[in-house]
Amino acid sequence: MKLFSAFIALFISSLLFVSCQKQLSFDESSGTLKIDSLSPTPKCLPSSVNGTYILGTTLNSLNYIDVQVDVTLPGSFVIKTDTINHFSFYGTGEFPTTGINTARLYGFGTPDSLAGIKQFTVSYIHNNSECLIDVEVQDSTSSPNAVYTLGGAGTNCTGFTTAGTYMQGLSTNSSNTASMDVTVTTAGAYNLSTPVVNGVSFSATGAFTLANTGVTLIASGTPISAGPFTYSVTGLGGTTCSFVITFDPLSSPAVFTLGGSPGGCTGVVPSGSYDVGVAMNSSNTATIDVTVTTPGSYQISTNNNNGVVFTASGVFTATGPQQVILSASGTPTASGPFDYNVSSAGGSPCILTITYTAPVNNFITCRMNDVFTTFNVNSTAGLTNSAGSSILSIDGDSSTSTTSSINLYIQKDQGGAILPATYNVNQFASGISVSSDYYFNSTTTYSVATDPMNQSQTPGFTITISTLTLTRCTGTFEGTLLGPAPTFLPIIVTQGTFDVPRQ
Repeated sequence: MKLFSAFIALFISSLLFVSCQKQLSFDESSGTLKIDSLSPTPKCLPSSVNGTYILGTTLNSLNYIDVQVDVTLPGSFVIKTDTINHFSFYGTGEFPTTGINTARLYGFGTPDSLAGIKQFTVSYIHNNSECLIDVEVQDSTSSPNAVYTLGGAGTNCTGFTTAGTYMQGLSTNSSNTASMDVTVTTAGAYNLSTPVVNGVSFSATGAFTLANTGVTLIASGTPISAGPFTYSVTGLGGTTCSFVITFDPLSSPAVFTLGGSPGGCTGVVPSGSYDVGVAMNSSNTATIDVTVTTPGSYQISTNNNNGVVFTASGVFTATGPQQVILSASGTPTASGPFDYNVSSAGGSPCILTITYTAPVNNFITCRMNDVFTTFNVNSTAGLTNSAGSSILSIDGDSSTSTTSSINLYIQKDQGGAILPATYNVNQFASGISVSSDYYFNSTTTYSVATDPMNQSQTPGFTITISTLTLTRCTGTFEGTLLGPAPTFLPIIVTQGTFDVPRQ
């Protein structure tokens, strides 16, 4: 039913499109594109670029440029650009009057290759008039984006608190945080950051739910000077607030020994989950023993092993036995135990062992706009035969509350068994239909489906069944999911993999 409804909607849309096209049979207009006479190159003036241009993200109706034309003869027009970085702009319509008219050119394609400023040549067809316009392509970012407001937006951040030691010359790590209020109106991804001030910056990325009332940023860098410094944190949509961090003067280095040196570290207490493919965060720590003989500042670090490193910095204010909490960063790539040499200036190292866990037996995982995402709750595969069609449906939830879930769907409309093979949305002629739905926070659906009217979807969506037995189903998936109208915000799915029980 879903595919049939989509087919009818697309068929009606195509009729409307053809109808609109038939109305554009006007005499050709004449005129020239407006340019900046003061520029050494013929820059379009005035002009505007609308929408966000992100590597790997297909352009939609929000991606367009507006240029002005000095029209000398009203009539139909075609204005377009060259193709750069695998995308371009195109506009057609009618100029009803002479004088200054605005033409809108919509973007088509998917930016790839390198990010940066791309200069397009805008051409007024049949009039030999050209001008240049710059479009900035950004690196890939996580999506869908949340809509939110920082507490104290426009002034000082409200609910502001800090954690960790801030000292001149003492490197910051994930224990150095700054927290503030946030009001979330639409759940989704966020990306907050500050400029580098005094050698230190703060940032945070993740996903907001409607229940979030605060956000925590993590510091990076080494403070250059002591004293108070102001940081302005900016999020998506331009919401901004400011906070002050006061860095203490550098104290003399502490004298201490690591517990268990030169053997295994003593008093080891790991915290957090250490799962393969899951980035470490502030919950991933390891506590070890130290014995301090002279108070002062300290910096402790480990080698990088299995893609992860541990660090700690601060000030010992007393002598004697105590403990230090090391913070992990990085993303583990393999399962099993890994040894880390914990070291500090002037002391012998001790060995910290961390065991990383392989993915669970029943799992659906992928990267969504490069964010590692799991649907490991209630993950299953079902194979049925209905009205002569074979249907394989693979489903999983993000958590026990099922706020987000995914469905992978393969149907052989002409009968026959679904066997291990590669299936994609462009196999309609072979009687194969493929679709995928991502239900984000139970409110927004991102989807893709076989379109009988368009069997050249690029990049489309692919599901590969590696094994399909009476008890299990394994395989991979990748492609692009589109959000609801009118924005059709895309999600690029990569490195999708599943290993689930068959119902």
